[in-house]
Amino acid sequence: MLRGDGRGAGREGFGTIGAGATAGFGAVLTAGRSYSVELKNATGDSTSPGTLTLFSGDDGCSGTSSMTVRDTADIDPETGAAAQRLSFTATEGRTFFRARLVNGSGLAIPFTFSWSETTTYSPAWSTNGSFDTFYSFLNTTGTALNGTLTLLDTAGAVLSTFNLSIPVGRTASTNTAGLGTTRNRTGTARFTHDGPPGAIVVEAAIANFSISPAYVQPVKFQAVREAR
Repeated sequence: MLRGDGRGAGREGFGTIGAGATAGFGAVLTAGRSYSVELKNATGDSTSPGTLTLFSGDDGCSGTSSMTVRDTADIDPETGAAAQRLSFTATEGRTFFRARLVNGSGLAIPFTFSWSETTTYSPAWSTNGSFDTFYSFLNTTGTALNGTLTLLDTAGAVLSTFNLSIPVGRTASTNTAGLGTTRNRTGTARFTHDGPPGAIVVEAAIANFSISPAYVQPVKFQAVREAR
């Protein structure tokens, strides 16, 4: 089994799976964060490296998967038949997640693999005084995607969550006032989604429109461990 650390995910690895063989991969992941796993034929032809199945930490070595995953091979950028790509959000429980690749063909297949964290992070939000924080999520793909915005206080406790569906090529927006986030608080934010790496572009700003001129401070909101 090839092991990795999901906290440093985003790097690409290489391997070869034998004819009729099974290969295993593993990574230590963090609950509540979203990930994408991709295995691709490295020869350049259209033969799939095999069938990919993911297992949560709590599945252990049972061989039965309890995970909810989304097949993103047909979402921009499409991988074609030469790759397997799945997205998911890690659940609470044991942190060592596994992937299994089964090569049902009669040929050995060299492949590349990546286990990327697609969570995006923002270092600040505020509801102090008359300030609120505003968010816009752009779906860059040709498929509707789903995501969750989570606002945390300075101690890391969850204050607000917002589940949203983002239409094809369009944006979805929200703000701390609309979410009913507690006033006079600050913290950090994260956004998870079920698309492939690079699928969502996020903009954020802390603003006060009750003063003249209005105060608007853009805030970073970006992925830090994606592989595309």
